[in-house]
Amino acid sequence: MERTRMNLFQNSFLLHPGRSGRPLLRPLVIFLLVGLLGVGTARQASAQPSPPTPEATIHVVQAGDTLSQIAANYGIPLDRLMALNGLDDPDAIYVGQKLRLTPSLAADMAIPPPMAEAPVGPGEEASRPPIATLNRTYQVQAGDTLHTIALRAGVDEAALARLNDLPLDNPGLAIGQILLLPATPADLREAREAGSRQAAAVYVVQAGDTLGGIAQAHGLSLADLLAANRIAAPDAIYVGQQLTIPPRPEPEAPPPAPLRLGPARNGFFYYTVRPGDTLSGLARDFDSTVLAVLEYNDLPDAETVYTGLELRIPFGPPPLPLRLPPVPLSGTRFLVSLSRQQCWLLRGEAVAYSWPCSTGYGAWITRTGTFQVQTKLEMAQSNAYQLDMPYWLGIYDVGSYENGIHGLPVSWETGEKIWEGLIGQPATFGCAMLTDEDAAILFQNAYLGMPVHIVP
Repeated sequence: MERTRMNLFQNSFLLHPGRSGRPLLRPLVIFLLVGLLGVGTARQASAQPSPPTPEATIHVVQAGDTLSQIAANYGIPLDRLMALNGLDDPDAIYVGQKLRLTPSLAADMAIPPPMAEAPVGPGEEASRPPIATLNRTYQVQAGDTLHTIALRAGVDEAALARLNDLPLDNPGLAIGQILLLPATPADLREAREAGSRQAAAVYVVQAGDTLGGIAQAHGLSLADLLAANRIAAPDAIYVGQQLTIPPRPEPEAPPPAPLRLGPARNGFFYYTVRPGDTLSGLARDFDSTVLAVLEYNDLPDAETVYTGLELRIPFGPPPLPLRLPPVPLSGTRFLVSLSRQQCWLLRGEAVAYSWPCSTGYGAWITRTGTFQVQTKLEMAQSNAYQLDMPYWLGIYDVGSYENGIHGLPVSWETGEKIWEGLIGQPATFGCAMLTDEDAAILFQNAYLGMPVHIVP
């Protein structure tokens, strides 16, 4: 610009070299015009928008804002915006909240940018840190298949394949491979009970609540709830009050069972009937069943009992239908007596558990003999009778069906358990039935191939 002004000045002066006073006038006018043009140019330049200010570091939440919209407006990934502000729930923001948009130095160090995963070639397994899990695991042995592992563990084969990301038709198991086992109802029940005992909870009093009702709903005594909240008068609670719900007291451990030496004893109790005795009461007192007392005393019915009658009441497991060498018996086995409607879980020659049970009724009488567990399922389904049967242990086939041992059946039509009051008498279509609690214990101790003895 300066160079242009000088050229104009020189040219205007040389046009009139002989005029006095005039040579300076035109250059001066031209110089002023050029100066005004320069000022206009400068003003025009100053009118252009100023360079952008540094990026905002804080956003104040306004009515109608959403976290995803805020992240999009500032060009920030949603997960990074949540990490910068310590948010776990994208909906947990409120009007007036100040959100950090740029991390501090400490935050930069604490929140590294996500790293792209390297592609995994065919046949290669990605190197990932081990997954923390409470699921049980199983190590594949020689000869294992997905089907046999599912049967042995008592889990669903399809669920086992999905959990371990294996194709169901050709899983390609390798010896030593570790498989995660799907959780069973027993696993979930234990975890839920353990979690409920970890810490005290808080309950907010609602309209119509009473302290006694709140205590009963949480399985507590009124005294425990009063003590936990330092309340002297049970009626002095109000709507909105926060009450501390203490953990339930741990149940006392049962006393240890007496040490049993040698094989289990069996035989008969001899009892003379007294006034007021009933057959059901005697069966309960002697840990037997009404059917056993009837069978072993040739009684036609439970009413044929009179004062002075001598009864023979069996106790202990009957002898096993086996010819064995004279050496100690080992291993776990299950014994069912049809005439006594009782069963026993034996470990060696000792009785681990003794339970009442129900076997086949009428034309569906349970087959006698020695069998072995051939199927183990957490829940079996009977299409023939439209029933779910928990803790299923299949032991022998009847045509295209399988008979076994199970807990209380559940009707498909009503969704309710049936035959609950029939334990201790013949009631089933050929299976051996226990209560759910006893069937669960047996299921946990059973294994594929476990001997099952059914005697008359």
